[in-house]
Amino acid sequence: MKRLHEKKIDDAEYYDTKIWAEEANKRPYYDAVRQRALLKHVKDGDVVADVGAGVFGACQYLSEETETKAELWCFDQSSVAKDLVLKRCPEIHFVVGEVEKIQAKDDTFDCVIAGEIIEHMEDPAAFCKELARICKPNGWIALSTVDTNSENAIKHGEYPEHLWEFTPEDLISFFKPYGTVQYKVVGDYHFIYCRLR
Repeated sequence: MKRLHEKKIDDAEYYDTKIWAEEANKRPYYDAVRQRALLKHVKDGDVVADVGAGVFGACQYLSEETETKAELWCFDQSSVAKDLVLKRCPEIHFVVGEVEKIQAKDDTFDCVIAGEIIEHMEDPAAFCKELARICKPNGWIALSTVDTNSENAIKHGEYPEHLWEFTPEDLISFFKPYGTVQYKVVGDYHFIYCRLR
């Protein structure tokens, strides 16, 4: 695990004014390959949490692009993201607040999705513990983070919002205390699937 930046810059105001306010109309698309990989274990009837959902995240993809019938919950710090998502998908439950302390009870969700968020967290291990807290026993956590050594990430250059880069071993170690862990690479991303005990 390597710290990339000393200061965390991506608070709610950063996303409300610099990311979603500008990008929402410029980037109206899904990374469908990544979304399908994140949602691989979701089935009809599940209660699904998308932590750090932003706009065009996993629950929004489930709602707009699939036939899966699930109860969908998004958790994000951006009120602008909430407004944009609910305009397109009013059936989603969207909770605005800190994702480091998710506003949900223990053992609530069948599937907990965390796409492209762990690298923003001050304490990644504590964040993974929080994901496990809200996931039901035998439920699934699916997490992705950019592989900073991938060709496209190297072309992209620096990610000013990212505090960390991870090895596969780092990511596996975060989840081992909570269940059975699988690691794989999907495109430019590290993926973790954890089946909770």
